[in-house]
Amino acid sequence: MRVGFIGGGKMAEAMIRGIVSSGSVTADDVLVSDISEERCTLLKDQYGIQVCSGNAELVGVCDVVFLAVKPQGLAPVLEEIGAGVTEQHLVLSIAAGKRLDGMAAVLSSARLVRVMPNLPATVGEGMSAYCMTAGATDSDRDVVQTLLGSFGKVVELPEEQFDAVTAVSGSGPAFFAHFLALVIEAGETLGLAPSDAALLATQTMRGTAQLLSEQASSPAELVKAVCSKKGTTEAGMAQLSSPVLADIVQAALQAAADRSRELSA
Repeated sequence: MRVGFIGGGKMAEAMIRGIVSSGSVTADDVLVSDISEERCTLLKDQYGIQVCSGNAELVGVCDVVFLAVKPQGLAPVLEEIGAGVTEQHLVLSIAAGKRLDGMAAVLSSARLVRVMPNLPATVGEGMSAYCMTAGATDSDRDVVQTLLGSFGKVVELPEEQFDAVTAVSGSGPAFFAHFLALVIEAGETLGLAPSDAALLATQTMRGTAQLLSEQASSPAELVKAVCSKKGTTEAGMAQLSSPVLADIVQAALQAAADRSRELSA
């Protein structure tokens, strides 16, 4: 199986790193095409993969093709490769907000997959949701889960839920990072050195995420476990439990989901 990437940006690099390091596909069977020769050279030197001179060449020699381009760049790429894509190709797009039916209008013969990855894939802790066209097979599903699983967790969901997926996990890293920045800033206001506040807050967030994952407990259960009656955590939670904060979080995710919906129009 030969896997090609049209687009060699940061997300493509994260995927390539995971796929090659996991042994899912050998480096010799991973190819990339990008308008930046510098990016292609970097990826070749860093991961030992192959570079194609153009998108059409890549499609001609690959079985699986990742469209790792920004939403506004997807249409011209589809037009460029349309004639070369056949029923033998499995094509995965990571362009946010771009629906399967839009791709199928151009790549009518291919088996298509829409993927929503996120930035933690760069450290092997990504979260990828995917959906497939009706023509995709169980074998295709196995390939998709193997490739996406090489850089994080994977879940198959209906395409109708992808605007919500984009808001929660696609944009989520920025939302969590913003909250972390606020905690660090508050720690500094309380007298901590910036480096100490950053270490304390970042490791606490990391450990909390791991704890929730490994113990399969809910966030509400963890809050209850940390809180003691009339203790420090309870005092802080009295402030965080304000409905104003919940409304802000809901508004942020709604705005992200709405923008995802606009991109698909």
